[in-house]
Amino acid sequence: MSQKRPVRIGIDVGGTFTHAVAVDNSTCEVLSHKVTPTSHSSEEGVAAGILESFRLLSEELGEGAEVVFLAHSTTQATNALLEGDVAKVGIVGLGQGLEGMKAKSDLQVGDIELSPGKFLRSTLQFVEAKSDKVAPAIETLKQEGCKALVAAQGFSVDDPSGEKDVMAKAAEAHLPCCGTHEMSGLYGLRVRARTAVLNASILPKMIETAEMTHKALEQRQVEAPLMVMRSDGGVMSLSEVRRRPVMTLLSGPAAGVAAALMFLKASDALFLEVGGTSTDICLVKDGKAAVKSASVGGHPTYLKTLDSRTLGIAGGSMIGKSKDGLAVGPRSAHLAGFPYCSFADDSHFQGELKVIEVKPLADDPPYYVIEDSQGNRTSPTTTCAANLLEFIKPGDYSAGNREHILKAFQALADHLGMKSAEAVAEAVLDAAAEKVLPTIKQLIKEYGVGDRQIKILGGGGGAGAIVPIVAKKLDFPFEIAERAEVISAIGAALAMVRETVEKNIVDPTQDDLKSMRAEAESAVIAMGADPDTVEVTVAIDAQKNIVTATATGSIAFSEGETGAMEEVSPEERLGTLKETAPKEESFDSVGDTEQYYLFKSARTEKFLFFFNKTKETVWVTDRRGNVKLQVPGGKTETARVGQLDSALQNTLNKYTQYGDAGALIPALHVVAGRKLTDLTSLTTADQVLTLARQELGGLDPETPAFFLVHPARG
Repeated sequence: MSQKRPVRIGIDVGGTFTHAVAVDNSTCEVLSHKVTPTSHSSEEGVAAGILESFRLLSEELGEGAEVVFLAHSTTQATNALLEGDVAKVGIVGLGQGLEGMKAKSDLQVGDIELSPGKFLRSTLQFVEAKSDKVAPAIETLKQEGCKALVAAQGFSVDDPSGEKDVMAKAAEAHLPCCGTHEMSGLYGLRVRARTAVLNASILPKMIETAEMTHKALEQRQVEAPLMVMRSDGGVMSLSEVRRRPVMTLLSGPAAGVAAALMFLKASDALFLEVGGTSTDICLVKDGKAAVKSASVGGHPTYLKTLDSRTLGIAGGSMIGKSKDGLAVGPRSAHLAGFPYCSFADDSHFQGELKVIEVKPLADDPPYYVIEDSQGNRTSPTTTCAANLLEFIKPGDYSAGNREHILKAFQALADHLGMKSAEAVAEAVLDAAAEKVLPTIKQLIKEYGVGDRQIKILGGGGGAGAIVPIVAKKLDFPFEIAERAEVISAIGAALAMVRETVEKNIVDPTQDDLKSMRAEAESAVIAMGADPDTVEVTVAIDAQKNIVTATATGSIAFSEGETGAMEEVSPEERLGTLKETAPKEESFDSVGDTEQYYLFKSARTEKFLFFFNKTKETVWVTDRRGNVKLQVPGGKTETARVGQLDSALQNTLNKYTQYGDAGALIPALHVVAGRKLTDLTSLTTADQVLTLARQELGGLDPETPAFFLVHPARG
């Protein structure tokens, strides 16, 4: 009996279409891609589109495939909040005495404006914890029309028993309920409660969808667990979705970034996912996507999301006029109901072409469309301009009919009094780039990567229209991801299970850090991650006294069995480095470990107009040649794991600086065995030694270890 082929399925639920891909579990090759309309109006909601996509893939794959992993991103939570399609939330506040007075004030969440004219309504009942008044308070909230509840108490992160009592009584009253302690381990009841209210407002709808999807998959005898994309780029189980659906906000952009991180060969990059209407921009630093705490309705929350910036410019952006020349977007051609000039057939280009101005919506500025002698209209777009200027090549996903584009843009050039069709196309792409560049420059400044070699990676069907011109303007290397049009679905298929634990701890001890690592690790294993694949990173924010432990692991996807992880040749590895950092003049090997290779590069830069200086950078690549880390101006120290304590202490002493604020230890990464450990957030030698011991303690004492020392802070 032949063995079935293990397959991973990823489904990206967009606002208009649901894309599904089947990916070979061993090679990461995309085996099939299906598209279905997103089923907003179905009785089963978006679950119907998910199931239909799964059915189409299953039929094509046949009996020879075994689904070992199934995950989907979703816009449901995001759309529910944007459209105000949320439940009224009742807050059961707990407390007594002075502490209770403060808690009652913090829990006056009231109404949150989600979008103009759309509100999330909440109301509060405040009672003594574990008293006989809890059940009546729940009944009162139920009678007031609340469809979901929040249990909230001041220090529930230390003792959640009061909130758990409310949650149990809510279950008896058949109302979904979440506790603030489930949202975050951080103090700050006001922000914790607001996060919980957002979560509760979408609980009924998301639980219903999760149940429908789960039951339908059971009926089809799918044994693989269904996972859902989180807003921070990982996935979580359906049981977690039932508990914390707010974690799925912005999971669409997160899925694209998850794929980018799997295939990205640069440690520092800007990922632009370009659709037809908008572009999502996310920065990747040290091989990790930038994450931030989200705000909703102008209010801070404890929800961690990718720091994704969305702009109203994309592949389908229409062309209008501005005071200085041409304007591009935000209206897109497909939403306005016009075919792109690139993709319209011959029937739309009959006889003489003329340019007319239209307002797709009453409040829109005028946009140019092309009308032929039969009254057929098409829209020139950024995609058309990129085709004309050959940024999009024949055979690319967005390649169009260049003859039609040339006719349309020549008509536009004649109308505008410009010298050629190509001049119009150049002006269009310049205007598009100018809408993107300020956001990119702001991200580079905010995350302090101005001195690094940055690559631009494009995803989404419209990537060819925006990414090449932006990269040209910035003089950055760029790459359009393979199968860019379905990169979010690929990201869902390849995503890792993820959980983050945060707590307020002053001067955390070794036991504190061990406990948090264990909690995060247990959480992802409980969601189905293979214990052998779980990695935990710990960060300490000494200024805010916040310790964060983030665990990631994979389901049915072992690095060792994946063809994508096969080691490349030294020449290929060096080639990737040179492609990532074309300005470097030389690369020299520093050493290697079981999983990583270290290099040092150098380049000459002008200094004070008349002088030159040599700038060095330390690089780390993995076995595939992908760049995992770059440290401009970095230094390296070498030791054996058996000498870890003394060697690390000597390195800290060597590079510690002293000033008015006292001792300032250097920022470090440690590379040993299969570990690339980030210690850059730590501020004391004890913290560095504690985390380094935990990360490397199980390695053979003779294992070589490299300390990568970052330039002086500040």
